[in-house]
Amino acid sequence: MSLKFDANEFDSALRQFKQHKPVASSTSGSDAVRIPGELDQSEAFKVRIITARAKLKLMRDRSDALRDSLQRFRMQQNNAKRA
Repeated sequence: MSLKFDANEFDSALRQFKQHKPVASSTSGSDAVRIPGELDQSEAFKVRIITARAKLKLMRDRSDALRDSLQRFRMQQNNAKRA
């Protein structure tokens, strides 16, 4: 099972990340200035969060598929016993 890019999932993850982003308390007025390493770390963190969400969704989908398969198997077993 391969992991496919879903733009809606990406946007959703990014929106959730931005909602929980801590607000910097600076009185200098230069909040927009960032250290280059800090920007790289922030971007890498966003990628890790989005990747983790995608993997979690993939695991949930796989779990649902396995549960459905098990239910079908049990139904077939029950039908075989009755016949």
